[in-house]
Amino acid sequence: MRLDVALLPSLLREPETSVCLVIDALRASSSIVTILAGGAKEIVVADGLAAARRIAREEPRRYLLAGEEYGLPPRGFDYGNSPSDFDQADLRRRRVVLATTNGTRALRRLAPSPLVLVGSLLNASPATRALLSESEARGLDAALVCSGMERGKALSLEDTFVAGAIVHRALDEARGRDIALEPADGALAAYHLYRSYQGDALACFFEAEHGRSLIAIGLERDLEFCARVDRFDAVPRLQREASGRLRLVAGKA
Repeated sequence: MRLDVALLPSLLREPETSVCLVIDALRASSSIVTILAGGAKEIVVADGLAAARRIAREEPRRYLLAGEEYGLPPRGFDYGNSPSDFDQADLRRRRVVLATTNGTRALRRLAPSPLVLVGSLLNASPATRALLSESEARGLDAALVCSGMERGKALSLEDTFVAGAIVHRALDEARGRDIALEPADGALAAYHLYRSYQGDALACFFEAEHGRSLIAIGLERDLEFCARVDRFDAVPRLQREASGRLRLVAGKA
């Protein structure tokens, strides 16, 4: 089985040949994991803020609106994109519509994949096990896809770090399960970046460009929350409804 890391979504040329794990460490994938671990029924992946508002208007009592614009909650939204806020909210059985600059964009781009999972440090080990198990069962390669910055056009240091953390776990897991795992150059690059920080997520997040921008708008607590390792067992899965709408539901390794 080949294990690759696409440093940007556009660098994964054939998503239909791999089980994909999407990473937007600061903050969409961390928020998605937290929302579904908190008991939410589903997350609808909106194609932008206008689409999110339109979905919520269709059934205003059914959906909570969540997302961000320049890192902050958009006008009229119930929540922003802060996983630390979702961790404190009662989301049991609720439905959430989510629109973010990078993470939800990456999920929509990768929808042609046979299976799309969502990973962060918050569920790093369960996500690793799910990725390897699903890839092995389907006879497919495994790909970690970094959402990046600037609508998926610029590399993200923190996404690459988290991808390296999952590569590290995948190599250990594969040895224990006697899986022949072949890391591609992207996977090795992410792995060595992770090792260069000696696994210190906060050091990476505070140094990263996007981490510094979140600190500047008063969201340092989100960096600290997103740096927690294996807090949740949920491994979100992307599903396509008959209508074409994309939604995320909770799953486990």
